[in-house]
Amino acid sequence: MKKLILAVAVLLGMTACTDKSQQMVKLAEMSLRQSIGEGSEVKILGVSEPDSAFGTDYLTPEEKKAVMGTMKKVTDQIMSRTQNMTAFDPNDTYVIGLAERQMRANSDLRQMLFDCDKKGDWSGWKVKIDYEVHDGHEQNYRAERWFFLDKEGNVIFKTIEFPLP
Repeated sequence: MKKLILAVAVLLGMTACTDKSQQMVKLAEMSLRQSIGEGSEVKILGVSEPDSAFGTDYLTPEEKKAVMGTMKKVTDQIMSRTQNMTAFDPNDTYVIGLAERQMRANSDLRQMLFDCDKKGDWSGWKVKIDYEVHDGHEQNYRAERWFFLDKEGNVIFKTIEFPLP
């Protein structure tokens, strides 16, 4: 009988964690869709499980490596499309949009890289969503957006977006 009660308690605990994780993911997806705006079609490419956050500027070594690799691929794509800026076309809305998103991301990334080795106290949760959407120039663009949530997982208090190649 004790084993049955313990098994039920474990299952209830796991269900509660899963439900809370699903609520955080749904909150992040809803926030993403609202920030993109009505009439824009958002295609979710991938969603991470909620993970512990230790401040909004801390990246694990693996996250740091992944973000830097992605930003390098974006730079390489821009340089390839412009033949290392020798054939830059100011009317190429894809390159202009990608470069604008990368410059915005670089500002956030620069701050994070200076502070990311300073692991703070547990501040809540983070969820990462990779997505694709039509921009204002009728072109698709891809990005990953990180959502930082409070300890209860009910409030998003910061987002950071990085373009994807």
